[in-house]
Amino acid sequence: MMAPTIVLGDGLPELVVGSAGSNRIRSAILQTILRVIDDRLPAGEAVRAPRVHFEDGVVYAEPGIDTGSLHRAGRPISRFGELNLFFGGVQAVAQEATGTGAFSGGGDPRRGGAAIVVEGQA
Repeated sequence: MMAPTIVLGDGLPELVVGSAGSNRIRSAILQTILRVIDDRLPAGEAVRAPRVHFEDGVVYAEPGIDTGSLHRAGRPISRFGELNLFFGGVQAVAQEATGTGAFSGGGDPRRGGAAIVVEGQA
């Protein structure tokens, strides 16, 4: 399974994101997009943020995900003790919303990833 994704704003790329992770790719990519676009996090913070995944009737959650209402509703929950490769390995590059043309990048620590932003001169 692959799902390389480009998010456009006014017809121009704002975010490029992809992930390894089998059927969890979709949830990993969606959560990263939401954190960059809606929460306005830099790509690295969005990639490192805790994730949740629903599959086969079970809610899987990393630390930092509030599962209280799900627990009270009787949903089966599998909590992980730390960030885990189970939740995919997202890589992302985003153009910052600052209007400066700056970029941020994120390499998923769940997969040993890293990102470096190289600034050049025109």
